[in-house]
Amino acid sequence: MRLSRLLLSICAMSLVLGCSADRDDTVNRAPEAGSAELEAHSAEFAQGVIEVTEGVFVAIGYALANTIMIEGDDGVIIVDTTESMSAARKVKAEFDKITDKPVKAIIYTHNHTDHIFGAKVFAPNGDVPVYAHDSTWSHIERIMNVLRPVIEVRSYHMFGNYLELGGERIVNDGIGPALAHSPNGDADVYGLLKPTNTFSDTLDVSIAGRRIQLIHSPGETDDQIVVWLPDERVLLPGDNVYKAFPNLYTIRGTRYRDVLKWSKTIAQIRSLGAQYMVPSHTRPVAGAAEIDGILEAYGDAIQYVHDQAVQGMNNGMDADELAETIKLPPRLANHPWLQPFYGTVAWSVRSVYDGYLGWFDGNSTTLFPTPKVQRAKRLLSMSGGAETVLSTAQQSLDSGDPQWAAELADLVLQSRDGNIDAAKQIKAQALRQLAAATPNPNARNWYLTDALELENKISIDVSEITPERAEFAKSFPIDGILKTMAVSLDPVASADVNQRVVFVFPDQDKRFEIHIRNQIAVVTQLTAQTQANNEKATEVTVNASDWIDLVTGQKSFPLALANGTISVAGGLADTGELLSFLKLFQAK
Repeated sequence: MRLSRLLLSICAMSLVLGCSADRDDTVNRAPEAGSAELEAHSAEFAQGVIEVTEGVFVAIGYALANTIMIEGDDGVIIVDTTESMSAARKVKAEFDKITDKPVKAIIYTHNHTDHIFGAKVFAPNGDVPVYAHDSTWSHIERIMNVLRPVIEVRSYHMFGNYLELGGERIVNDGIGPALAHSPNGDADVYGLLKPTNTFSDTLDVSIAGRRIQLIHSPGETDDQIVVWLPDERVLLPGDNVYKAFPNLYTIRGTRYRDVLKWSKTIAQIRSLGAQYMVPSHTRPVAGAAEIDGILEAYGDAIQYVHDQAVQGMNNGMDADELAETIKLPPRLANHPWLQPFYGTVAWSVRSVYDGYLGWFDGNSTTLFPTPKVQRAKRLLSMSGGAETVLSTAQQSLDSGDPQWAAELADLVLQSRDGNIDAAKQIKAQALRQLAAATPNPNARNWYLTDALELENKISIDVSEITPERAEFAKSFPIDGILKTMAVSLDPVASADVNQRVVFVFPDQDKRFEIHIRNQIAVVTQLTAQTQANNEKATEVTVNASDWIDLVTGQKSFPLALANGTISVAGGLADTGELLSFLKLFQAK
């Protein structure tokens, strides 16, 4: 009886998840769709300013994200500001041709770089209110102060910022023409303004005579808001809707995006009954019936991915099996707003699995797996050695299976044995074939960027702190910089250290203790009560702005100690000892 039920369950699951009994699982084939589809998708980003309805304009194709201008009686409201000052200036020049009314407010739909970094172009004096969700600033701080290096490197891969340096080109980035950040420098990037007017659930405001409702609508990000103009029935959904399958997971890396919550958000904004929809990416749509149909399909696709992933998990499937088997039903798979030009179903179901269950796949052998290098060496030995594996990899490449060729090349690269240069060459060729076959720009850009790195044509290094970055760091409270120090502690050099140093920042009226112990740095903001308990600790007094210049290499520590920019009292009064303490925060 149990076996019969199991077989019935498997058959039912096969129907639901789209399994095929005669599917060939021995070959992990390259994507079937070609890059010609991606080329055609570029029409979505034809550059220009569109008047959606009276007084509502959207600038498309000047940056990765659109900028929307709402014209009021005596001023304009700017929604999203692009990812750089240089891109924002181009948009502003076009808006200035339409009206010379001053900017009365800026609205961030969420925290992503491509929506916030051009704000100072529209408000150079920083003297206009900036509206955002009350969690937006904390998201910005987390990325910029804790995760910036890894997110920046992965973003450059995903958006293809280095492709032109290696002789390749960006076709488009799926939701925009390209990320307007130059790998050659930061001089015209950072124009962020901190939100001044925040809210939790909803906020009704009147700006320049326009009635606007801001609605917290978590989806692509937890802090996402939509902008609703009730009088004109204009919906600005931010990044919750755009003309591509949504990034339910982004390969540059992110916290879990609550997929079920996202689908519920789509249902909520659908109920508004919009006559016009202006996404922060891709082109606007007019007509209530058209918009309703798009939102229905979009929300249904997101829920389908969630529900089928959970059903598969409950039936014992792991993330790999989910990614291989779950496909959208034809009605959704063929919808023009659900093509894989940004997210993919396979990446999404993996994220749902990880979001609910974490990394462990339930297979006991993956609890403490054989280290990669050792595993690769053993597999190579069983397969006749590195040269035999590379020969097979080349045959796979020649026969049209670049995925398998790349995986075989990886074995040699991971083992660090054999002809590493040949392995790099085969993998680079395989990645180029994969790039040519996929319509997904995120995958294409990553394939090509990796290929260029393997060929030594580019090198991505985000370790250099330019003067522009150092100045941008001063936009944040000193708390964030100290968080950066904590995650930069060298665990080897600090192995036998148990030391407390108090930092006093007079210009921000803040005091912090950094306690190095057990190879971690504990950062604690001191209150009047805790200050008394640390009277004997070494105390370093320096303005926060000077400290940022020092830790980013814009100023010299010895010179700052000599000229009084830093004053030290207590056990580390000796310059050499203080510098030794600071060197502990130089982990590689």
